[in-house]
Amino acid sequence: MITHEKRRDRFIGTLIGCAVGDALGAPFEGKTREAIALIDGLTDAFRPYRSYSAGQYTDDTQQTIAIAKSIIAVGQVDGAAIASEFVQLWESGKIVGAGPVAKRAVERLMAGVPWMEAALPEDLAYNGTAMRVSPIGLWNYDRSNCIAPDARISSIVTHRHPAAIAGAIAIATAVAYAINHTEIQAADFLNTVSESIIGEDTKFAGQIQRIEGWLGLEETVALEQIASVSENRIFALQRDGFGISVFVVPTVLMSLYAFLKSPQDYIATVERAIRAGGDVDSTAAIAGAISGAHNGIDAIPAHLVRGVKDSDQILASGNRLFEAKFAKREL
Repeated sequence: MITHEKRRDRFIGTLIGCAVGDALGAPFEGKTREAIALIDGLTDAFRPYRSYSAGQYTDDTQQTIAIAKSIIAVGQVDGAAIASEFVQLWESGKIVGAGPVAKRAVERLMAGVPWMEAALPEDLAYNGTAMRVSPIGLWNYDRSNCIAPDARISSIVTHRHPAAIAGAIAIATAVAYAINHTEIQAADFLNTVSESIIGEDTKFAGQIQRIEGWLGLEETVALEQIASVSENRIFALQRDGFGISVFVVPTVLMSLYAFLKSPQDYIATVERAIRAGGDVDSTAAIAGAISGAHNGIDAIPAHLVRGVKDSDQILASGNRLFEAKFAKREL
C-alpha cells in the first residue's frame, strides 16, 4: 500500500530525481558512449559543467520546476501560467543550455505572441517537452484521462510537433504509473505508456512496445537499436560512436529502457542513461524523474540530494506540489 506520506516522498523524489540526474549527466552532454566508458565513478559525485560549479543542472530541471510552480500557483495545468513562468526564466538570464526550439518559442512569447501560437508548427521534434513534463504525471497520477490533455497544453507552449507532444504524454504517463505501483511489470508499464499515445502517434507507440524485446538483448546491441531510432537519420548515430540524439523519440525510448532495466535502483538507472552517450542530461533527468516517482527520495543518495544546486528549493517545490494536489482534491 502506498501511504499518504509515501506518496509525498514520491512527489518530492520525482523533482529531485530529475535534478540529480540532470546535474550528473550535464558534464557528459554530447559525449559518445565510447568516451564515457573510459570514465570511472560516473555517478559518485557531481562534476563541474561548463563554467558552472559541480551540481549545476540544466534547462531540463529549470523548465520542470517552472511547470511545477505554475501548477502550484493556479491549481491546474494552464498554458498561460506555464508560458509566464518560462518568460520569467528567460528574462532572468539564468536559463542554462536551452534548446533552439524552446528558445524560438519563448522569444515569440516575450514579443507578445499568445502562448497557444508561440511554437512554430514546422519546428523540429526535439525532446524539450518530455524532459520537463514529470509534474503533470504527478498532478494527474489519479486521473489518467487528464494526462494527455494536460501534457499537450504543456507541450504546445514551445513545441507543436506531434511527436514532441506524444513524447510528453508518454513520460507523464510513465511517471503516473511509477508513482502508483509498488512493483513494475515491464509489459504492463509499456502497454500503458504505448496506449497513452496511440491516438497521437501510432508509430511512436509501436516503438515503445519494442522496448520489451530490447530488455533481453545485450546492452550494447539494445542501445545501438535505440540510438538508431530518430526522426532525422542524420542524427541517428553520433559521428564518432553512437549516442542518444536530441530528438524526442530516441530520448523517450532510452529513458524508459534505462528505468526498466533497474526499476528499484535510482543510481543504476541514471548511470545507464548517462553511459548511453549523446543528450545524456535529458535522458538522465527523465529516467531519474521516473525512478524518483517510483522509489521516492530515500532511493537517491543523500549526498547527491544535498549537493545538487538549489536542493532546498526543489525539495520544497515537490512538497508544495503535493500539498496543492491534495488541497485540490479536497475542494
